[in-house]
Amino acid sequence: MIGNKDKSEHVSLENQAKTAEESHGGQVDTNPSEDLDRDRGSSGGFEEHDSFPMIGTWHDRSNSSPGPARHTDYDIRQSSSATCLDSVFYADSGYSPHASPRKAKPKAAMPNVSPELLHLVDSAIMGNPESLNKLKNIVAGVETFGSEEDMESIPFLVVDSLIATMGGVESFEEDEDNNPPSVMLNSRAAIVAGELIPWLPWEGDSDIAMSSRTRMVRGLLVILRACTRNRAMCSMAGLLQVLLRSAENIFAQGVGSLEHIKWDGTPLCYCIQHLAGHSLSVIDLRRWFQVITRTLTTIWAPHLMIALEKAVSGRESRGPARTFEFDGESSGLLGPGESRWPFTNGFSFATWIYIESFADTLNTATAAAAIAAAAAAKSGKSSAMSAAAAASALAGQGTAHMPCLFSFLSADNKGIEAYFHAQFLVVESGSAKGKKTSLHFTHAFKPQCWYFIGLEYVCRQGIIGKADSELRLYIDGSLYESHPFEFPRISKPLAFSCVGTSPPLAMGGLQRRRRQCPLFAEIGPVYIFKEPIGPERMARIASRGGDMLPSFGNGAGLPWLATNDHVQRMAWESCLLDAEIGDCLHLLYHPCLLTGRFCRDASPSGSAGILRRPAEVLGQVHVATRMRPVEALWALAYGGPMSLLPLAVSKMCQDSLEPEQGSLPLSLATAALAAPIFRIISIALHHPGNNEEIRRTRGLEILSRILDYLLQTLSSLGDGKHDGAGDEELVAAVVSLCQSQKHNYVLKVQLFSTLLLDLKIWSLCSYGLQKKLLSSLADMVFTQSTVMRDANAMQMLLDGCRRCYWTISEKDSLDTFSLLDATQRVGEVNALVDELLVVIELLIGAAPPSLAADDVRCLLGFMVDCPQPNQVSSCWFLFPFHYFLQR
Repeated sequence: MIGNKDKSEHVSLENQAKTAEESHGGQVDTNPSEDLDRDRGSSGGFEEHDSFPMIGTWHDRSNSSPGPARHTDYDIRQSSSATCLDSVFYADSGYSPHASPRKAKPKAAMPNVSPELLHLVDSAIMGNPESLNKLKNIVAGVETFGSEEDMESIPFLVVDSLIATMGGVESFEEDEDNNPPSVMLNSRAAIVAGELIPWLPWEGDSDIAMSSRTRMVRGLLVILRACTRNRAMCSMAGLLQVLLRSAENIFAQGVGSLEHIKWDGTPLCYCIQHLAGHSLSVIDLRRWFQVITRTLTTIWAPHLMIALEKAVSGRESRGPARTFEFDGESSGLLGPGESRWPFTNGFSFATWIYIESFADTLNTATAAAAIAAAAAAKSGKSSAMSAAAAASALAGQGTAHMPCLFSFLSADNKGIEAYFHAQFLVVESGSAKGKKTSLHFTHAFKPQCWYFIGLEYVCRQGIIGKADSELRLYIDGSLYESHPFEFPRISKPLAFSCVGTSPPLAMGGLQRRRRQCPLFAEIGPVYIFKEPIGPERMARIASRGGDMLPSFGNGAGLPWLATNDHVQRMAWESCLLDAEIGDCLHLLYHPCLLTGRFCRDASPSGSAGILRRPAEVLGQVHVATRMRPVEALWALAYGGPMSLLPLAVSKMCQDSLEPEQGSLPLSLATAALAAPIFRIISIALHHPGNNEEIRRTRGLEILSRILDYLLQTLSSLGDGKHDGAGDEELVAAVVSLCQSQKHNYVLKVQLFSTLLLDLKIWSLCSYGLQKKLLSSLADMVFTQSTVMRDANAMQMLLDGCRRCYWTISEKDSLDTFSLLDATQRVGEVNALVDELLVVIELLIGAAPPSLAADDVRCLLGFMVDCPQPNQVSSCWFLFPFHYFLQR
């Protein structure tokens, strides 16, 4: 409920349009070159960050809607529908901006729309249900608005008005070059847009034109893809629930119809995928399952399942659950000063980062990195230093935007800074004499990808007093680069330290000739150490992840005693890591500790209350809180990801609850979902909770039964050739499921023995798939020989050969040979037996000599009972003759 005060301050879309028209003549000079050498000697302190030069992001944002030429104006006053409403949602959801009032940003100009229609759209954005229902009827053509000649253009005008209210888009194509990352202005407009999607006309789509519905969905997709901030705002506003409801209304029209809907709903599935990849609640996941069930017999059920799979395995879900969001304009964390310089013995810096945009072209930086890479390829320390010097000299040219990662400066402007020059990380140090040293790392970071970044400066004193210093770059816990680097001796105290932003205008920093800018990125917990911690500890911090809030001292307590061995081991390792890094940790800022305008220090001295060293929030710093899709699967129901399996079953016996084959359309629809379901389960098993649910609910037996049912169904749905199931995607998904388990070794062994090594299940597949499966098993011997040995692979494969590939059937044998084409089947079976014996030969070769007796016993038992001479002769050559030589 919005108070009267908010309503009285509201500026309607109509007023925005008038303001845009009145200010059309005003020109705004955004030439960055004129800002570079502007005097920085103003006396403003740290409160002057609002006067940082703006990045060209907002200048580049415009609207590509058809009609009159659009323009961007910097004097347009921001509507309260773009600010007040979002602040209401933040207050209710815990996603609150701890920031000063937002600076006025340019907005896309409104299309030429009548004041009455603008008022109706504005009222719907403000949350008036009557206005929203009327707007639905108008765009659907149920109600008339204005003259009949204008009715065809009204849906396009409504779409363009909503897109402009959200901030506008550069292009409707899915091209990152044409759509630079930018923050949307109003999430409520996105809710209205999602509600209108089923009501908008879809006729008229072609290669050169878009219908109003397609235009609306593509505009939403571009905005959601633009940056994480947009997805966070829309997620908190409840857009995912709205999009799922719209998808159900559109896709369910094809249920029970012989003709599929003609509108292409792929962009709508992409919107759902991107939102769920950022954060997926249990309520939204349950609703997702309901939509898939409702649209099961349509072509869109597999699209929705694949969208869920991509959301579960997406890049965004790999980051911490809580992060700082820096807007790239004036946001950052300002650390406290010190009475002395704390990094006399070196330093280490570690954090998780998701860079939205580097705000620069690659021309100069790529050339600098090329010089550094070419020089580093040569031997000797001098080449590396010359590479750093060349990179520094080249990086000093031009007027590039350089987002700052961190800055540690003394009172006399000496210190160290790390910033991005295009996609490359540069570390720069300066001395009191004006001498500057920089090191240009050669790794090209990708935008919109999660990285664990660690920087470490190591200073070793030589025997004759000469220091041997180097700077190391860690990426995702591994040492990526190490170069010699000279750090100046600093005697003055630490006067300025910041993360994510550049030094204030009064302190030019080390990049005096270049344009600095704050970081446009998400950042996880920030670790700052007063000495190097080494590769081993850096890898352990990266492996633990950014969700953990460390505990230090005697009050830390014992780690949690879990029933899962993996979780308990992780807790112990985390406790030991905290004890090791506590003494050398200088500052630790965690997103969950951000309160108001300050973020408390979680280092041992800060958490114990010995020193109060909170970081001050500069500009706008939001805390993004997300729920990963794998966590939502675990919290959804008893069994975790096993709740997906009913979607792969077309019919179930009411008495025994055994899966049965249903009608042909339903069986085909459920079989099409099987492969994505198994892939989702394989990804979900990386979560310790899902791992435990599989074990507790006897999930392996259920998976085996469902797999057997699916292969029987696929085999019976053939075209009459009786060549077995041909779903290669399903086979690859099961192989991936068995290999994906990394933490629970016992469960991995059970997956192999239950799913992969049971040839009785796979004999229902076609000859080509069975041969490919056996070839995959042969390749796995080189990487999974211990697992296969513990799963009793040799005995299981020989038993499978006995049941499936013998011409003389036994009690539990399968009828593998078809009477219609017995000659061909015999040749195929002999080829499969040869592939199987190759796997057994590799297993024998990979086994230690102590297991030779067991292998001989298995082979002899098979040869004694085998009625086929060709298989007996092939097995004879597999005997480990070194066993007989030892005897």
